[in-house]
Amino acid sequence: MEIKLFELFNLDTLRHRESARIVLDKLSQKPNDEKFIIDFTGISFASRSFCHELKRGLNGHDVVFVNMLPDVEEMMRIAFSKPKIMLDTSSDSKKLEKLTTN
Repeated sequence: MEIKLFELFNLDTLRHRESARIVLDKLSQKPNDEKFIIDFTGISFASRSFCHELKRGLNGHDVVFVNMLPDVEEMMRIAFSKPKIMLDTSSDSKKLEKLTTN
């Protein structure tokens, strides 16, 4: 199955989580083992919200993204990567100790 985003939305920008839910609804109507192609031809912008919601709802679907512009591809990469959180536990502990001793 192929989903052509520009034809589906008649827009060149994908800004909302609701747009991603529409795509996911189309995917959910087919078996998980079916391969899907999501075609980004004509899409010049996809927000982080759209990309993140799409990622969140894929749940095991075999999906290939095609024809993405570099900016859209970068946003998808950001949304699909895990955040890296660095904690400076020594300074946090010192701040907590200072708060509890005063």
